[in-house]
Amino acid sequence: MSIWGKLFSAVKGHVNTAAENIQDSNLMVILEQEIREAKEAIAKAKDERARMTANRVLKERSVAELESEVHRRTDAARTAKSTGDEVLAVEIIESILKLKEKSISEQDLADQYKATEEKMDASIRQSQSRIENLNRKIESAKATEALIHAQKASSTSTVASNGKLASAVDSLDRLEQRQAHQQAMLEAAEQEARVDSGADLEEKIKRLERPGQGDVQKLLEAL
Repeated sequence: MSIWGKLFSAVKGHVNTAAENIQDSNLMVILEQEIREAKEAIAKAKDERARMTANRVLKERSVAELESEVHRRTDAARTAKSTGDEVLAVEIIESILKLKEKSISEQDLADQYKATEEKMDASIRQSQSRIENLNRKIESAKATEALIHAQKASSTSTVASNGKLASAVDSLDRLEQRQAHQQAMLEAAEQEARVDSGADLEEKIKRLERPGQGDVQKLLEAL
C-alpha cells in the first residue's frame, strides 16, 4: 500500500469526530510517523522534479543550438548554390535535414520532461495540501484530547471538593452540637454551685431590696 493509502486508511473516519481518533493512544504516533514518511517522499519527488527540469533545460538548450546551426548552414547552402557549387549545397542541405531531425527528437524529449514536471508539480501540491489538512486535524484532535483531560480533571476535582466540603459541614455540625451540650452542662453545674453556696438565694434577696433600675413598675410601687 502506498504512503497515502496507509495514511488515509489510518485516519478513516476522522472527519466524523475527533474524539474517535484519540481513543487509541498509539494512533497519533502512527499518524505523525506516516506524515514524516510522506514528507520524505515529497522531498524525493521534488528532487526528481528538479532532475526533470534540468533535463528539460538541457534539451531546450540543445534544440536552440541545433536551430541556430540549421540557420547558419541554410545560409551556407544558399551561398554555395549562388556560387554554382551545387554539390556542396546538396551536402549542406543533407546535414541540415539531419540536424532538423535531431532537433525534433530533442524537442519531443523536452516536451516529455515538461509534461512530467507539470504532473509532478500537481502531485506535490496535492500531497502538501493533504499533509497540511491532516496536520490541522491532528492538532484539532490533540486540542480536543487536552480539553477532555482538563474536563475530566475538573470534574474529578469538583466531586472530590464537594465530598470534602460535605464532610467538613458534617464535622462542623457535630462540633457545634458537642459545644452546645458542653455549654449546657457548664451552665447547669454553675447554677447548681450557686444554689449550694447560697449565692442564688442571696441574689434573690438583693433583688427584693434593690429593684432593678430598669424595672419601672417596681420603682413606681416603691414610692
